[in-house]
Amino acid sequence: MRLAICDDEKRIRELIAESVRDVSGSIEIEFYTDAQGLLRPDFDADILFLDIQMPGIDGMKASKLLREAGKKTVLVFVTALEEQVFNAFDVGAFNYIVKPFSKNRIKSVITSAIEKAEEQKAIERTLLENDGGENAVRTITVKSGGANTRVILSEVRYAEIFDRRIVLHMANRDDIEYYGRISDLEKIAGKDYFRVHRAYLINLRYVKSYDSKCVHMSDSDIPVARGKYRELIRAYMSYHTRRESL
Repeated sequence: MRLAICDDEKRIRELIAESVRDVSGSIEIEFYTDAQGLLRPDFDADILFLDIQMPGIDGMKASKLLREAGKKTVLVFVTALEEQVFNAFDVGAFNYIVKPFSKNRIKSVITSAIEKAEEQKAIERTLLENDGGENAVRTITVKSGGANTRVILSEVRYAEIFDRRIVLHMANRDDIEYYGRISDLEKIAGKDYFRVHRAYLINLRYVKSYDSKCVHMSDSDIPVARGKYRELIRAYMSYHTRRESL
């Protein structure tokens, strides 16, 4: 795990670094006094604490350039003014801390950021493991109830998200809950799944019937978002075409 701290104040860099070491002694820490170093092609930190107000390229501009470069770093903004973070989530910021802050506050953010970074690494591993063709058994490993749980995706009837928690409604076992983003799950799940609503990802295998307002599963009715109906029809027809060709 690699963590970068970018802040023009030495005291802030040292305080964050001390807190990181208190949480985990195995994290590699890199220091930056300005954002220029973050924009090198070889920058590859798992977590980045980034000051918003800095000379030259400010933190908000730097974060946009990082995202444009495809960097998936877990981003935590550091700021003296809370109102500066209003646009933070446009660049997928995970959290923020406001100066002055206590070590307890930093430790709490670090702990959750590490969990998020581990989640992202697990997703990347899953994408590599599942790169075995259309007929490969697709799986994902999630952290649920404090344990790593391997889930066979074909057994997920549908997934829904609320309050950053994803609930996997399973065909042959109890529901599984974990923290994550449904957009990440959508990338992994493959063509047999369809994002019928911003809060729902359905497995087309378990669809009984559907109309412009609702998808009828075996024991649930899932809302169809406005503008998604035509896409749903195409996805469902494509799914059955693939199944019939097997």
